[in-house]
Amino acid sequence: MATDKQRSYVGRGPVVSVRLEPELVERLDALSERTRRSRGTYLRMAIWAMLPELEKMHWEQAAADFESLAIKDAFEEITQHLMDEAINRANKDNNEKRHP
Repeated sequence: MATDKQRSYVGRGPVVSVRLEPELVERLDALSERTRRSRGTYLRMAIWAMLPELEKMHWEQAAADFESLAIKDAFEEITQHLMDEAINRANKDNNEKRHP
């Protein structure tokens, strides 16, 4: 979550901090040096490239979770209805046996 200081950014946008593995930073720095571009340029490019896939994965998982819950709810409702019918039938049979 952004702090008040981060919300008052000037320029391209807010600064976002992230911890990276040393190997990843070394590779990023090597690429930056070879191409004379900043780390930030490559980080932004990577995020822009990958974010749609991450969002798609999230929404697919959310849809799958919703579908699972809907199926579970429907199964429980059907099962409960069948159990209620069976109990009513048993009660009716018992009453008929007692009072023919």
